[in-house]
Amino acid sequence: MRYINKALHKNQGEQIVTEFLERFFTRKNVFPSDFYNAFSSEIDDNNGGVTFRDRLRDSVLLPEQQGLCCYCLRRLDKCKKITVEHLMRNHAADKAELDTYRSRPTALDGIPHSDEYRAGDLTSVPPHPHSIAYQNLVLSCDGDFFKEGTKNSCCNLKRINKFIPPLPLYSDIDLTFVYHADGMAEWTQDPQPPESKKNAVKILRLNNSILKMVRRIWFFCKDNGLDPRNDDRNIIVNTMTGYMDPSSDIRASVILRNFKKDNYWNLLLEYEAFFDVNHC
Repeated sequence: MRYINKALHKNQGEQIVTEFLERFFTRKNVFPSDFYNAFSSEIDDNNGGVTFRDRLRDSVLLPEQQGLCCYCLRRLDKCKKITVEHLMRNHAADKAELDTYRSRPTALDGIPHSDEYRAGDLTSVPPHPHSIAYQNLVLSCDGDFFKEGTKNSCCNLKRINKFIPPLPLYSDIDLTFVYHADGMAEWTQDPQPPESKKNAVKILRLNNSILKMVRRIWFFCKDNGLDPRNDDRNIIVNTMTGYMDPSSDIRASVILRNFKKDNYWNLLLEYEAFFDVNHC
């Protein structure tokens, strides 16, 4: 996982949201009952006729994340669908619930609940309502590994609407979110143990068996002078298999052999960011 610095594109991101609010209020003389749905459907005629949400996604969110999923670091341009993730839950009950996301300072400080915004006199300037606030929006993959449209394996669509801390906004996340040579991901600051249903990594399913093996292969290649982007997949899988003990790691050995198949290998290449990630 990588830190997303919301200060770098703050003016540009907030400007898009402000323009949406001003346009909608001018047309309707009232704020929408559902800010996010309106943001996703309102057309920005002055910028190519796209929706305001898509304009924010393409011109701000994608570049600031270097085109990678905010959680698993998958290349978003290879996904069947890109999802817009609310770090603070879109349907958070009230301000008190939003405060649970502020266990330490982040870019989310001071963002009002959408109901509070609607009741106030904040027609054109930040802070914006939490359901469309630029600081609260990041991009996630759809978790559909093989683009079959049948199963979400990780990230935003696996989280659904559960509480997790706003990990990508923690300035130390590059240090506290670590990876092990066997592909295991761990947030070392999580107060919830790995087996807990409230553990952030477990909620996001970042240690599902396929994703663990993807990272394990990249780390093995990096440690042994191989590169999946250039070297033959059979050589890599066979070499790695020779280092494993099938008797103690039968399931992993089976999963590893699957990476000789096109769909598994193509998925591996979508995680090329891990070639530059260190492991424990």
